[in-house]
Amino acid sequence: MSPRLHFVHLDAPDRVEGIARLLLRRNRLRPRVLILCPEKATAQRLDQRLWTIHPESFLAHALHGAPNIDPAAQPILIATSMARDNQPEVLINAGLEVPPELDGFAHIVDFVDGWDPALTRTARERWRTYRSLGLDPQYLGRKR
Repeated sequence: MSPRLHFVHLDAPDRVEGIARLLLRRNRLRPRVLILCPEKATAQRLDQRLWTIHPESFLAHALHGAPNIDPAAQPILIATSMARDNQPEVLINAGLEVPPELDGFAHIVDFVDGWDPALTRTARERWRTYRSLGLDPQYLGRKR
């Protein structure tokens, strides 16, 4: 069975904040998540943001390869490559290319950077690539 694929519309130029807020809203469902951040700096920013996303709590997570962590035990794993140590059900693509190895995920989340026409075109290219792979992307528009 093909995974569900959602493109989430972002209005602000901070993908890290968009991902953090998405996780905060969806965390009650407690799925295992892999966040693919091809750029190490983005992965580190996201790591810091998830520790401070809510004043009274945090989202349990880890950077793949960080010392003294068991990646298999992490509900949210942030990685610069396709690490599946935590047996993720959900893949969040923080990059600008279609991730490799999409098999095995129940849900994939990608983003439309609506504030930047060039990034919107890049998202459209990813949409077409996903469709060519047999997936059926769904657009989650702006929240009003």
